[in-house]
Amino acid sequence: MNIRKLTDPCDLLESERVIATAFLHPWDEEDARRKADAQARGMAARHEESWGLFDEGGTMLTSVSTLRHHLSFGGESIPVGEVHMVGSLPEHRGGGGVRALMGEVLRDFRERGDALAVLIPFSCSFYRKFGFELAGRMVKQRLAIEQLSGFSCDLRVTRVWDKEDLDAVRELWGTYARRYDLVELRDDTTWEWRGNGEFGDPDFLHPERQRYTYVLWNADNDPCAYVRFSFVHEPDMPFVGELEVSELVWDGPLALRAALGFLYRMRAKVSHINATLPHVEFATIVPEGDGVEQQVDSHVMARMLEVERLLGLMPQPYDAGSYVLRIDDDFMPEAGGTWKVAYEDGHACSVTQTDREPDLIVPQTTACQLVLGRINLADALLKPTTTVLDNSETLGRVFVRRPVHLSI
Repeated sequence: MNIRKLTDPCDLLESERVIATAFLHPWDEEDARRKADAQARGMAARHEESWGLFDEGGTMLTSVSTLRHHLSFGGESIPVGEVHMVGSLPEHRGGGGVRALMGEVLRDFRERGDALAVLIPFSCSFYRKFGFELAGRMVKQRLAIEQLSGFSCDLRVTRVWDKEDLDAVRELWGTYARRYDLVELRDDTTWEWRGNGEFGDPDFLHPERQRYTYVLWNADNDPCAYVRFSFVHEPDMPFVGELEVSELVWDGPLALRAALGFLYRMRAKVSHINATLPHVEFATIVPEGDGVEQQVDSHVMARMLEVERLLGLMPQPYDAGSYVLRIDDDFMPEAGGTWKVAYEDGHACSVTQTDREPDLIVPQTTACQLVLGRINLADALLKPTTTVLDNSETLGRVFVRRPVHLSI
């Protein structure tokens, strides 16, 4: 078998066909050819790259497309590779093609400096074999708009109509992104002005929908919140429907409450609000919490590629101390090892590889969850693959749950 990164337009076109076939998607050759030509010229959106696995006769059996991200972690920006689409022709499945291609892609990520790899799984157990584990979860919430009647908005509100308005939105997002870990630090293409109040790429699943963005301004005339939504009318009833809120960003509780009060103004036309937001649980802040419907919208899995870098960035206890962590990585042994971490005042002072006896032994999957803050030590101890040998009090203060805003 031969594995290579794809640059030739014919190979890129074949990659599109393989993935469409694997995902049972309709094959639009003209559209795929346009995309392949743009990718070959380096003009593809979202920094997309493609890989292919070929048999000895030169037939592409498996293809992977990848994307680049920069996410916040520990107050800094870290480069992250996304395994975006993985597809094998059905008649050639079961021969280890995905495993071989995944190893090549992840090692390429690591060599170019990516600290993490992420993906949206079709099967958690399938990708767990490659060291990935659940790290983010988006919950879709639906509530009657009348549930927001207790919120009011006394702030000035403006709709985003031009690039100057968009600058306020971009400033708010940048501040918001650095408050949480694993928030997308968006590049210029994300903020590209398209006119008519629209910016960035169209909605991936519903490109035909018009999106509306409104900015709230505080008493000092500074932007303090923005909300972005689309309107989905009921079948055969264009004047009544629901709001699909895709973004709600704020700089504090007062701004959030004002934004919810602004949404309540839509009640003449809107019956319900649908929102997939990482840090707002409507059931805890509206009068009838049991009337809020919740459904997991998506999971995101992650695996570490540069453990030393991530240990150096993750928050640490505010006293002074140290611990030794061993990470076993069966799929990528070079990403495993034993590290001693010394910390003080909430930050790591040093992270060094060591031959010392570890305090904690975990596989890559559990280690990733612990370092990212998705689980704490008590959660990890429920797994049969976690071993604590010493220093348990320190480990319990190091590995705590933290808000994780991982959405790709």
